[in-house]
Amino acid sequence: MTSVALDACLCLLLISAAGVTVTSVPPQDSDRDRADAVAQTLAATTAQVDYSLRPVPHRANESDSGSGEATNPEYDRTAHGTLASLLARAAVRTVRVDGEALTGTNAGFAAAVRTAVRERLPPRTQIVVSFRPYPGSHLGRELRIGPTPPPNADVNAATVNPPSGVSALARPNATGQQPGFDGLGQRVASALVEGLFPPEKARLALAGDPPVDRLVRHRYARASSLYGVDTREAVAAGDTRTANERLAAAMGEQVASELRARFPTPTTAADSLRLDTVNIAVRTWST
Repeated sequence: MTSVALDACLCLLLISAAGVTVTSVPPQDSDRDRADAVAQTLAATTAQVDYSLRPVPHRANESDSGSGEATNPEYDRTAHGTLASLLARAAVRTVRVDGEALTGTNAGFAAAVRTAVRERLPPRTQIVVSFRPYPGSHLGRELRIGPTPPPNADVNAATVNPPSGVSALARPNATGQQPGFDGLGQRVASALVEGLFPPEKARLALAGDPPVDRLVRHRYARASSLYGVDTREAVAAGDTRTANERLAAAMGEQVASELRARFPTPTTAADSLRLDTVNIAVRTWST
């Protein structure tokens, strides 16, 4: 399979610059390094990053799926995009479940993006990238680039909100859906699994040449282990929709439990959802 095909199958969330929004706190002065200027730079500046997709085991007894292919050039990738879209992609691709990486193929990508962004930041600047589908979610990711502002610094702040690649729920409070927190939790989980494991792209990848098929099996194996489900038979048969349904069912139970514990009603829980965007907070300060 060509490199382009591999990217199409495994770059699960191809985020474009379209839809990026920037909001800012009014700056205190015309300092060229103020937060809103940095935010605009993140949204408008493009970059190219080189990285490797070779899997990294997350448990001692887990195979890295490399099978002696450490030097296989098919693992070497290049990504293009705005700095904001690359940061969003890095956060979602390295999303964690209760602190453990959901997949093990994108640590190199995240490291390359962090380096590319750090090289373009002015002094006294911190970037905090956060993907959290809803408050208190067990699934999420935060990346920090740059130093923390001193306690007494005069800090300017701005926000960039690029798309996450996960679809927002259509009419989350619509009637006719499975009711209550259980129904909402299942729909949230289905949207997340669909975004993280696009079933048709994953199915094509499983039918592709090495190392594409092994990378996708590796991703499913890690996610299945974290959620305590068995998708091996479905993945072996290329039935990614069934594999996704099993992952979503297990994830949905945890999502519903978290939403029920935090919100008084399913409606207020639905209003809190932020599936489709990543938050990039920019903070700058003077000496």
